[in-house]
Amino acid sequence: MGIPIIPTEDGWVDMTSNELGIQGAWYAYGDAYGEAKCLAAGWTAEQCSIITAPDPNGEGFPNTGGAMCTSGTGAQVLTAEGASDPDYGNMWGAGIGLDLNNPGAGATKSEWNATANGVIGISFDLDVQAPLRVEFPMTATEGHADGSNYWGATSSWPNSPVQVGTNTVLFTDVHHPNDAVPLDPSNVSILSIQFHVPTVTSGAQPYNFCISNLMMLKAQ
Repeated sequence: MGIPIIPTEDGWVDMTSNELGIQGAWYAYGDAYGEAKCLAAGWTAEQCSIITAPDPNGEGFPNTGGAMCTSGTGAQVLTAEGASDPDYGNMWGAGIGLDLNNPGAGATKSEWNATANGVIGISFDLDVQAPLRVEFPMTATEGHADGSNYWGATSSWPNSPVQVGTNTVLFTDVHHPNDAVPLDPSNVSILSIQFHVPTVTSGAQPYNFCISNLMMLKAQ
């Protein structure tokens, strides 16, 4: 059974709009914005990931006929002078997401307990094929070197098996890349849902995709 999570015209989801108490904003994020780790590490703006839409410095996130759309370019991961490994820690990409328990107005986001609400996964529609990891950050993975738990994760860091059309993600298929901070499917408590375009060493990755019809799935 799917419970629609419907944003307002500026990307806000109010807890009164759904029976699960989910509240938060859609947002765009990237390695050159917010904490701007890519820039802080000494890379130029042109070398970092670039968000062209929505405006990462604007207010709200435009809801385009029920679709949350974004475009930009994920950076090519480079290796700093004197380093032996590519700088994935600072050049990690860009994407869009939705906080699930964040009242806004400068408040700190908190975890939302999916299990307590009987939710076993999510579904969403994707308009075009895109190099995505569907991630489920939680407090324990914030700032972790291996990032968040995500759909289809393994130690080889593949993208999530997204497809054009409807995608169904069960929490039993969400893992941590190196199992350092596993997501317990019997007690899922998460901060947000994120659609992340990761970086690669082979070159920059342009992206342009829309997410729509996001639903929380409950067992029949």
